[in-house]
Amino acid sequence: MKKILSLILFLGVVFIAFSGCNKTPEETASTTEQISSNVIIKISGDTFTEDFSEIEFYEALDSIEGVFHTKNIEANEYTLQMTEAAYKKLKEVKSKEVLDGFQKIKENEKNYVTEIEYNEDFRNIKVIADREKLPETSISLLDDTVLDIISYAMVYQIYTVEGQKLKITVICSDNEEVVFQSDFPIVIE
Repeated sequence: MKKILSLILFLGVVFIAFSGCNKTPEETASTTEQISSNVIIKISGDTFTEDFSEIEFYEALDSIEGVFHTKNIEANEYTLQMTEAAYKKLKEVKSKEVLDGFQKIKENEKNYVTEIEYNEDFRNIKVIADREKLPETSISLLDDTVLDIISYAMVYQIYTVEGQKLKITVICSDNEEVVFQSDFPIVIE
């Protein structure tokens, strides 16, 4: 009887060992990558101008596989957790939104923007301005065009682990005179 029980136990162990080998190396590596390479981004509810409890998060996030998001109203916090691949895709989606927004600004004949130059993460933006279309008063952070450009860049940066930081410079196209420059968020000393 002991031999039969030992044989059954042995066969059970062998069966379990071989059933674990059923996965291909790619499946195992993929699962390991998803578990070990999560990116976590926490966004304060104070980031949003609307009532945080009323905001529903975004269709763009739901269309990216591997992004999980939760809203915690008590903590006034929104948390994104994703794989590295999902993070890369999210940045691509948000980058396209920024570029589309910049294009709309450039196409608006009422404003002074002729070109917008930027780096990969929209932290350094140079706006080339048509001097004849510049407002008669000086440009400030309250200028609608400057605010629109900052808003597009900041919405992209909300979804980055590096956080939000931006330097914007407006220069004239004819002589490269700097007519406005500011860092954002503004540091008050």
